[in-house]
Amino acid sequence: MNDIIGEIMRNVYRGEEGIHIIERDDGFESQDLGSWFDSSYDDWPDCQKEPLRFVKGRILDIGCGMGRVALHLQAQGHDVVGIDISPTAIDLCQQRGLRDARVMSAAELEFPEEYFTTIILYGNNFGVLGEPKAVVSMLKEIHKITTKDAVILAETIDPENLTNPIHVKYHESNKNKGNLPGLWRIRTKYKEMVGDWHNILFVSPELMKEMAIEAGWLLEQVIGERDLYVGILKKV
Repeated sequence: MNDIIGEIMRNVYRGEEGIHIIERDDGFESQDLGSWFDSSYDDWPDCQKEPLRFVKGRILDIGCGMGRVALHLQAQGHDVVGIDISPTAIDLCQQRGLRDARVMSAAELEFPEEYFTTIILYGNNFGVLGEPKAVVSMLKEIHKITTKDAVILAETIDPENLTNPIHVKYHESNKNKGNLPGLWRIRTKYKEMVGDWHNILFVSPELMKEMAIEAGWLLEQVIGERDLYVGILKKV
């Protein structure tokens, strides 16, 4: 696996800004700061702060990166497990003091049944597995490893809210292909490194609700605006 995101995080840990490019398969590019991976709580958007009032019990942070959310919650006294597919990210979490950090894919959650009460899917990680079927499958697996009163804090972007003509054209192209509009194929560029192409899925609250119900969850509340929001999912 090309661990370009891990390399960005490693350099952010060393004090660099980690400026990198996200390229979409239609040629659209955006420049991002890797320092966001290590942002402090005070710098988080309100839509990430406010949902933390729902946190309870043992927590699983899926796609934890270098641990910005997991470490904050651990400092608040919570029992937190952080997982990420990047070995470098997990190494950094451990160096930074996260007590339970594991290399693991969101597609293969290896935990006992009813083990967690809260699941964190920040960083647009609701759609981290890309294909809709894979996302629903992940939600079903989360259902198995969580308690009856479990909650998911699921972050994403509503693609239909993006009005840039370049995005509108891309979403229309997706629809013409029979795909969901928010299914993006992207890769990361950093210094001389180029990451692998992969899919990520962005969804509207309405679609999040549909996908959640299919997996045994109810979208109870939406926090934030459609350009970045967190859905509060609870077991049906």
